[in-house]
Amino acid sequence: MDWLGTSGEAGLAVDLALVKVEASVPVTDASYGGAVVLNPGGPGGSGVQQVLKGGHAIQTILSAGLDFNESQADHPRYFDIIGFDPRGINNSRPVLNCFPNHLESAASTIEEHAHGMIGTSDTSFDYLWASKRAMAEACSKRAAEEGIAKHMATASVARDIVEIFERHGEWRADEAKRLLKLGITLSGDEQQIIEDRTAYIAGSEMVQYWGFSYGSILGATLAAMFPERIKRAVLDGVADSHDYMAGGWTSNLNDTDLIFAKMAEHCWEGGASCALWDEDGPAVIAENVQKVMANIMVDPISVPGTELHGPVVITHNDLKRLFRAVVYWPLRDFPFLAQVLHDLSERNDTSLASWLHEQRPKIGKPLTEGCLQDGAYSPACFPGGDSEGASAGIACSDGPGDRLNQTKKEYREYAANIMSQSRLMGESWATIQLPCTAWHARPHWRYEGNFHKRTAHPILFAGNTIDPVTPLRNAFKMASGFEGAGVLHQDSEGHCTYSGLSMCSMKAIRHYFQTGELPGSVGGLRGCDGWDGIGALCETDRRPFDGYSGDSEMPELPLGETDQALWHAMVELNRLIP
Repeated sequence: MDWLGTSGEAGLAVDLALVKVEASVPVTDASYGGAVVLNPGGPGGSGVQQVLKGGHAIQTILSAGLDFNESQADHPRYFDIIGFDPRGINNSRPVLNCFPNHLESAASTIEEHAHGMIGTSDTSFDYLWASKRAMAEACSKRAAEEGIAKHMATASVARDIVEIFERHGEWRADEAKRLLKLGITLSGDEQQIIEDRTAYIAGSEMVQYWGFSYGSILGATLAAMFPERIKRAVLDGVADSHDYMAGGWTSNLNDTDLIFAKMAEHCWEGGASCALWDEDGPAVIAENVQKVMANIMVDPISVPGTELHGPVVITHNDLKRLFRAVVYWPLRDFPFLAQVLHDLSERNDTSLASWLHEQRPKIGKPLTEGCLQDGAYSPACFPGGDSEGASAGIACSDGPGDRLNQTKKEYREYAANIMSQSRLMGESWATIQLPCTAWHARPHWRYEGNFHKRTAHPILFAGNTIDPVTPLRNAFKMASGFEGAGVLHQDSEGHCTYSGLSMCSMKAIRHYFQTGELPGSVGGLRGCDGWDGIGALCETDRRPFDGYSGDSEMPELPLGETDQALWHAMVELNRLIP
């Protein structure tokens, strides 16, 4: 649990849950490229679930395909894909749960939704200030006594990733020896070449990593702490690690509201495919959206009960919750959002009510016998883990701890600043750091260094033109701190590259993992935030309202492309994650 070995938990162990999609070639094959570890973000996201959902698709994207060129690398490379649940998260043990069971958590969520987000009523801030602090106060103290809350900071997780590759290196060497004993006819020299290539040398295993959103913070921390270990690293949907480690969360929403301006443009281009289309153009479409939002704020819609669901009231807060979900995945979800807004303009509640019922916590699921036997806060009482508590456990540990001294008035001013950055997401984003005002567990090991390093191999940072929570400028800022790093700019809206569909982007990322070469050239993105390093711009192959959606048929391969497997993997990833 304690890598430094200097705390009261030095003798305790952490069991990390891992899952692997095995490479399509054995480790003895010259084309075996080793492992790539993923992190889905959060903080507190489950890497196990990420790989169970999309691991095969990611493997297809990274492993050699039809575009492999022998002149670009010694061999095509085929990778193991590994996902893990960070310490305290989901399937790893011990796990941090801030509610005694999933029923109590569901009840809290429903009550929170009823009160609304910060700033949406006269009482919402006061309620959230009290409820989030009540949760954090008890949870942090209990988890600190159990030990795990003092060892969840990103520094420890970065060290865990290094250890995963060390243990994988041991396995690789043993697996090669096992396969060589199976009677394969090889000369002594051939066997020796394989043994040398697959040998494990303690303390020297190199890291290959693809991290998304918070995973970019984890990756940047990993690269800063262990620069000599980096063989490949793609940091996708880049957060400002400087701001995050300072406990700010103030550099995320710079471009969020621009997505809805783009929605109006895409809607106009989409014509009849967009339920909000208006012949008078994008400006009128955007104005109509504002009218819907204003109308539902003053006049919520009552929805009668049905045979399946009880009555509900649709409010401005519910619409804001839908906005927050959709802006992450515009290509996939804009058609649905447009239909919801059109329906609401006619006081038709059906589509949004259906979505809200799907999002509602499954409070009816009874407690299991295992929960009753193991007791409150046990893993059996919270299948899947407590994502809210996990996020607080990591984020509050990474911050400097000064939030504990923050008064209610001071936090209200902080929240007002966050809300001023975005009308769409400011109110929900302003809540993220609130638990830290009462999070008493302080990390035994917290990274306090900088993000200016020379890594063993250059890092590739990737970002979209308009990202709702990790604006593109962060990619340039973080890349400037790592010598020789490159930037892949995908011209789309949404969160992380796989929110769009771009053969150009996925080929660039594949080529980087295959050969180590960064996409683009020096000055290839000149003019973007003053960036004069290596960079490339990739267009997308589909646009919102062009007939593609989350439940449409598999779209045809773009004109001029031949790699059907890569295209299908991209579409699958876009639809499965999150």
